[in-house]
Amino acid sequence: MYFLDLLGTFAFAVTGAYKAKGRELNVFGVIILGVITAVGGGTFRDLMIGRTPLFYLKDPNYFLVGILAGLLIYVMPTFFKRTYSFFRFIDSVGLAVFVIIGASVTSAFLFEGQTGITVISFLVCTFGGMISGFGGGVIRDAIMGDEPFALKKGSNYIFCAFLGSASFYVISFVNINLAVSISMILTLYFREITSKFGIYQRVILNNVKSEIIND
Repeated sequence: MYFLDLLGTFAFAVTGAYKAKGRELNVFGVIILGVITAVGGGTFRDLMIGRTPLFYLKDPNYFLVGILAGLLIYVMPTFFKRTYSFFRFIDSVGLAVFVIIGASVTSAFLFEGQTGITVISFLVCTFGGMISGFGGGVIRDAIMGDEPFALKKGSNYIFCAFLGSASFYVISFVNINLAVSISMILTLYFREITSKFGIYQRVILNNVKSEIIND
């Protein structure tokens, strides 16, 4: 879980820094927005359930990973417009990871020792996972003066956050490894395979069509 948490932190920091880089912010702006995107959702979650001190104040690795991701994006060559689908996929990976972490942390903190699912625990843990997944992006977009992407009409971001979080929480009572696997598969499938903006339709299908035309 700790490795997954750091992976999600890196993924979200990359996407936050990527958006800041596209607005031509300086290095501090890129790093700050990367870190905010990475830890914003977890901050929302911890404050909501009363879990203090906040996770990144106890473990500085979260900050270090976010800073590293921001620096990496800032110094990389500016090829971002041509690699939109790749960075969208990175964001989807971050979402898939963070909904699992959010639901797991909420369950462990509020319902430790519970052996069954109740309506309250399901709703609270699912929401804890969802807010961990999209909270940082909402804060990032608000700071940059944009409409929150996750809340836009036509976006399946929140649906995927719900699906990943709910499936993990329910299946975790059966087997934790199975829960992680199914949750990530469902989130990535609906974000990247079925969505017309996903990497499957934008990259793979377009490449296949191009090959057919060229042949």
